[in-house]
Amino acid sequence: MAFSLNALVVVKAIVQTAPKVSIDSKSPVEYAKDRRAPELIIAMLELLTIDEMTACKDTEADIRAAVDKKKATMGENKSAMEDIVDYAAREKATVLQTKMFSELEVSDVASARATFDELQPFCGEQAERLGGLIAVVMNKYKTTDPRRYEPFEQVKDIDVKEQKHPPSALSVEEQVKFQLAKASWYEEEFQAAMNEIAAIFNSAKSCEEICNHYDIDNSDGKWSKELRAEVFHLDQNTDEVVKAKFGPPKGYPRALDKTKDGIRKKKKTGATFKGLRDLNRVTFEFEDPLLMALCFEVLNNKYKIHGLKNKYLQATFKEPPNLHMNMEIKDGWLVEVQMLFRDILLIKKELHKFYDVNRADGPFVVAGKLFKSAPPADNEHEDEESGTTVKSGQTSESKINSLMKIVKAKGQEIEAKDQEIKTIVDAKDQEIKTIVETKDQEIEAKDQEIEAKDQEIERLKHLLANSKEGAPSPVPPPRPSLKILKRMSSKLLASSQTSSFTLQQLQASTQSGVEPASKEKYLSDSEFLKVFQMDKESFAALPEWKKESAKKARNLF
Repeated sequence: MAFSLNALVVVKAIVQTAPKVSIDSKSPVEYAKDRRAPELIIAMLELLTIDEMTACKDTEADIRAAVDKKKATMGENKSAMEDIVDYAAREKATVLQTKMFSELEVSDVASARATFDELQPFCGEQAERLGGLIAVVMNKYKTTDPRRYEPFEQVKDIDVKEQKHPPSALSVEEQVKFQLAKASWYEEEFQAAMNEIAAIFNSAKSCEEICNHYDIDNSDGKWSKELRAEVFHLDQNTDEVVKAKFGPPKGYPRALDKTKDGIRKKKKTGATFKGLRDLNRVTFEFEDPLLMALCFEVLNNKYKIHGLKNKYLQATFKEPPNLHMNMEIKDGWLVEVQMLFRDILLIKKELHKFYDVNRADGPFVVAGKLFKSAPPADNEHEDEESGTTVKSGQTSESKINSLMKIVKAKGQEIEAKDQEIKTIVDAKDQEIKTIVETKDQEIEAKDQEIEAKDQEIERLKHLLANSKEGAPSPVPPPRPSLKILKRMSSKLLASSQTSSFTLQQLQASTQSGVEPASKEKYLSDSEFLKVFQMDKESFAALPEWKKESAKKARNLF
């Protein structure tokens, strides 16, 4: 189809008038593709915002220039994401860090400091490089749809309030422990409240629905924009617009160090120590600036914000920016909330390693290993959370599939090992059983031999007695064999020493006189047969691993 300027003007006019218009129940983009519209019309509908369309003159050259500019911006962002992990830089940092650690290991502190002095500025350079990538990515959020970024720029800083003080009669150490305990009481309620906000955002059909739910003023139409914008997808596989992630509980040593450091600074400079305000913390991940600003409005309307810093508004980025706030959830207790863009979080993972070295005051602080293993093959990278190797650009779904394959392989490996162990155990059991049977046969033969000799002795005694008395007397009955006597005595001993209990009694607790590892022995014969579907002698002949498995299945372990 030849390019038609009139068609371009008509489509542009329709979209400007009604951005959500549908033609034959299809979006303008779908309709244009079905009708095999010129590539420029499709690109305009896919990439340009209504304001950007309006700013263009109705000429092919002008609209093509706007489309090319938007493609260039998106291309820069894609390139920036591909450049996050510099394996050459990782390798150099690892070499220097390995050298520094080796020097510390032999107590050569002077050499270690010299190596650290070489490592630190290099990590600083990498931090700056990654900071530059953050600036490129931030440009995407600012320029992709300026209308959706404008409300975000209006989120201004708020002064920080002090955390609610613990009882003053306590020592510093006791105060920290008290604050940590208090945070644990609030954590469940805090997580439920934040997850509810994320759920409302993810299930809503429009921004107006969120405003109505939380009674947000929208009289000026500030939030009257589509909830799920074409240009901002948090997750390509779902309709989610926000994800909530909660930080692990802060440890006592770190909390104590932070408290003591704040007290020292207060004494030295007079600065007010605001207390531990991050003992309960959540991170909201967004891709759309408009929705991040709307979430702030929700929190500001629902809670009291006592400290806010919009780090996205800074001119340069040497550390990961975020929207950082402290808010009061109950009885003056402050929690920490951070909001980050998805791409900023991806960069933050790499930047954090170099940033820690750059701000360290000596080699001992950063002696721990920074990076795992050597760089993998081309187009692959190591996933920091799972520790697995995945291909570049791999989606969350394909990453899960990769992890599932690893889990399946590990499961098969464990199953093979279990089978190998079972084969060895069965062989050993059979070997022991054969030895025992052989020994039993030898003992039985000895018993029979002894029994025969005993009977012969008795017969000779009888003959001797008859020869002396001159009158025959009846031959005494044969005595039970030694083997039979042993079995009878062992059964009598066991019955005299072992008390019987029901299955429920043995499962409930350890009864007096019951060996915890041999509870099954204290079941009566009838109860034992009912529970294990075999008698005690058959059970005793089983391999040990089968016995343990059977006992565990019946809670007798």
